[in-house]
Amino acid sequence: MRLAVISDIHVLGPSEHERARELTRDLARQHGLVRGVWRRFLHGARNRFWNWRPESRRACFMKALEDMQNWHPDWVIANGDYGGDAEGIGLSHEKTYESAAGVITLMREVFPDRCHFIFGDHDIGKYSTAMRQGGIRLASMDVGEQRLGIRSFWHEQAGSFDLIGINSSLITLDHFLPEALTEEIPEWRRRREEHESRVTETFAALDTNARVILFCHDPSALGILAHNPAIRDKLPQIELTVLGHLHEPRLLSLIQRLPRLPDWTPRYPVARIIREGLRSADTWSLFNPIVCPSPFGTGHHLSGGLLYIEETADRKLVTRRHRVKL
Repeated sequence: MRLAVISDIHVLGPSEHERARELTRDLARQHGLVRGVWRRFLHGARNRFWNWRPESRRACFMKALEDMQNWHPDWVIANGDYGGDAEGIGLSHEKTYESAAGVITLMREVFPDRCHFIFGDHDIGKYSTAMRQGGIRLASMDVGEQRLGIRSFWHEQAGSFDLIGINSSLITLDHFLPEALTEEIPEWRRRREEHESRVTETFAALDTNARVILFCHDPSALGILAHNPAIRDKLPQIELTVLGHLHEPRLLSLIQRLPRLPDWTPRYPVARIIREGLRSADTWSLFNPIVCPSPFGTGHHLSGGLLYIEETADRKLVTRRHRVKL
């Protein structure tokens, strides 16, 4: 069994690319000394350390597809976040949909009948620091499911392993509800309950000899899953949990130390979401987590790449990070 995992692709299609340029021009025209300098600093830091360059993102994605083809995987798993989410409301915005649809369509063409897709937080919507607006939207989840074929939950047999994919944003829903539309909150809660029930039933039904590889975009969900009795009973059978979201694998060990910091609850949406997710980071290690890097990494392709997972002839699991080199 060979699995190739790609995560946090964040390709910007033509419309989102132009929107990114508009944002840059808007920042350059900011009035007011303090606000203007601060906003331009944030944008510059994002360019330098989080690689907001659309051209390099697409180039890394195309090279990643080529590298995966050469590795000949049995399955390719995309672990969330396909477009740029420039407007902060996910796939329901036509520009973000265009970006994500281009990525997913191309992956299915290159790997027909061999792809599984996971929802990332930006696919459903996440407050935008650049726009100062946004949040989760039911329409984005509907677009992902109905038009792009992203499933919130899936269960696949591969070799001697059970592959299980979940929607981390539904598991961590309470972190995102403050930015949701008020009229959508009851339906969000219903979908979370439905999702949690399906995950619980699947784990409860696993054979005692089952070996699990779990795919989850945001590690924040692991702390919540750890309190689910059906999942807690099967933790020894989860041999690997593949995460995305962090872009840089080495951030995982650093983040797991952060809960030791003094307790605080910031009011700014993104900071609040991060802090809420960190509260249970001490439980993440129970899931044997590994981070799939973004193809473009963080700053200028540092640590960017793919994750390869292989079951050997003696049924051992071997993981290897593959760097995407342009």
